[in-house]
Amino acid sequence: MLAIALAGILQASAPTVECAFDPVKLVFAGDAHAQARCLLRHVEPGGGADPQQALPPTLDALIGSAAVIDQKRLARALRRAAITLPSATPVSETADHRRALYFVIHDTSSPWIGGRPFPRHFDRDPYFSDVNQFLGKDAVAHVFNDRLGRVVVGHDFEVGWRATKLERIVGESVRGRFLHVESLQPRREDSSGPPHNDLIAPEPGFTRAQYRTLALLYVLASGRAGSWLIPAFHANIDRGIPAAHDDPQHFDLAAFDRELRRWLIKLRVER
Repeated sequence: MLAIALAGILQASAPTVECAFDPVKLVFAGDAHAQARCLLRHVEPGGGADPQQALPPTLDALIGSAAVIDQKRLARALRRAAITLPSATPVSETADHRRALYFVIHDTSSPWIGGRPFPRHFDRDPYFSDVNQFLGKDAVAHVFNDRLGRVVVGHDFEVGWRATKLERIVGESVRGRFLHVESLQPRREDSSGPPHNDLIAPEPGFTRAQYRTLALLYVLASGRAGSWLIPAFHANIDRGIPAAHDDPQHFDLAAFDRELRRWLIKLRVER
């Protein structure tokens, strides 16, 4: 009876989000593909979203299935990419031993440059790849992916961490269910919007190097989890919660999918 009462309390206090998160089962509504279609809807400036999202072919073939990856090949790829995360250790788990299921894609919305235009060739400027403000013992995400596709680790994927409003509202029971990757993306002010807004992101939103690195991190996280994780955009996880974020902006899901396919071929991963 106590367990039933507790479940009822959790359900009643759960935030109402569009993709319908169950705070008892710690999953969004539907099977893995349905969840991914909801959670990968294209994010518009200010946080709006397309009504639906078809999955690109590589993700469509992988999501929900076992991820069997050659650890030696993966470890070599990580070394070449100067990614210091281990290839074979477990991913995070919740307190009741439910392992990470969601691979959350963020943008930093930083640095903010006010009303100035984005400089030419800013991707090569170290200022636009500086992640130091996000680091420390309370680093805001597991991993940071700069404009050149270089990785800085905030926490290993084995560490349970929270980086969305949904996780903070649900509480400690959900810690460990989500893995968080921040890709560096500057923002500027929209002169027609409220003061000090950060509504304008560059187009394209991310570099090819960032997509390549993000795809490798997805392979790594899924291999460590033992199944292909459900990728999700931060904005879609929190959609329906007041003051939800609007990242990632201008994310090219097809470009990410192409880089993922290249890694599968390179690592000889069967689908």
